[in-house]
Amino acid sequence: MVPDLSGDHLAVSVQVVPIMACTTYCERQHRTNAGGMDIVELRTPTAILRHGGGRLQVLRPGTDGERVLDVPVSDLLKVRLNRRADDAVVIEIYLRYPSPVLTGVPADRTPLPVLIAEHDVPAATVIVERINSQILATQRIDMSAPDLVPPAPVWGKSGPTRADVDRAIRRMAPRRETRSAAGALHTMVTPDEFMLETAMVTAVPPAGRGRGLLAVTTGRVLLLSIGSTPRYAHEMPVSALISAEVGKGSGDEPGGDYGIDLTDGNTTLSFLGTDRADTDRIVGAVNFAIQRESADGAVAPPDPGVAQLYSEWELLVERHSLAMVDDAQFQRYGRGILRSLPD
Repeated sequence: MVPDLSGDHLAVSVQVVPIMACTTYCERQHRTNAGGMDIVELRTPTAILRHGGGRLQVLRPGTDGERVLDVPVSDLLKVRLNRRADDAVVIEIYLRYPSPVLTGVPADRTPLPVLIAEHDVPAATVIVERINSQILATQRIDMSAPDLVPPAPVWGKSGPTRADVDRAIRRMAPRRETRSAAGALHTMVTPDEFMLETAMVTAVPPAGRGRGLLAVTTGRVLLLSIGSTPRYAHEMPVSALISAEVGKGSGDEPGGDYGIDLTDGNTTLSFLGTDRADTDRIVGAVNFAIQRESADGAVAPPDPGVAQLYSEWELLVERHSLAMVDDAQFQRYGRGILRSLPD
């Protein structure tokens, strides 16, 4: 069970002072650790809330400093200020993973409360926002990727040349007929996108008709025609696509081992590659660009999600109906589950 630190006699004394002006640990609520990380504390007569170094600690005051809670910020679901029915204000600390209850009843999601004084609400609000900002940062998707800074073009007699375009062209199976399209590709790549992969393909309407050079950048998919008159070029932003996969088909239709299918959820653009390795690289590059565009830096779905919390609620109701959970436990666990739902 989560200890209750919200006795009616609790009060918080908060002083916000410059870090460089701090002296001893007991005299200030802000200090820095050995690595220069800002550490913030709230002191009450019965608890010390400390945030810094990627962790949140709640300790009992005194020489022993018993730790009631000591978890990395990544194990927190959220921290928020809440006004109770008795008009008292508390800081509620919600754990991502519930406390186990070894009596056959659902897990306990009751938040750990720390009571604060009314006049300290503004200072406590700043600290709560600081903790929640770090919680959010731990949930952001950080895709590992090579250096994708677009190189500056080098100008020559034939026009600009991009190093990333050259490398992508050298990776694909050599085809003499792609030389003209490859030269045009150097002028079509914008300064804010990086060339990922290229391949020679045969396009089928509505993607185009005939052979072409298929190129994937961090922002677009390009198709430059080869040997057709007049020549054409098509483009599609990566943000409009939802997936790429090896095409499925037989006979003369695009598919088989060398097929490439790009879909936006409504229309599928199909191409037939001439080399399996090129096909695999194109499919991988498109999916990487889609994920980078849609997911990199985004916030992952909350954990636990609504579905999991609803399952815990159903289990609690079932246990209560079987008299495995008394009314007081039902109210306690139920409030913990409902208040753990996303805000």
